[in-house]
Amino acid sequence: MQVAVTEFKAKCTKLFRTVEQDNETIEITRRGKVIAVVVPPTVAKPDPEQFLGCLQNTVTFSPDWDEPLGEDDWEACK
Repeated sequence: MQVAVTEFKAKCTKLFRTVEQDNETIEITRRGKVIAVVVPPTVAKPDPEQFLGCLQNTVTFSPDWDEPLGEDDWEACK
């Protein structure tokens, strides 16, 4: 379903109910061009175990990560 932005502003609450109840996606348009899409929320929730472990072993530290910067590096970082 496509709705003009002016109509969306006037009927926002009703349109959100339509998305919620009918699982319908609404495209909001301005001068015929889609500027936003309202979609129903997904029913499936992400697995917390998978989410929490997704970045495991991706961070590495250089051996000298806490050493002071040299004069050349200090100037480059300004």
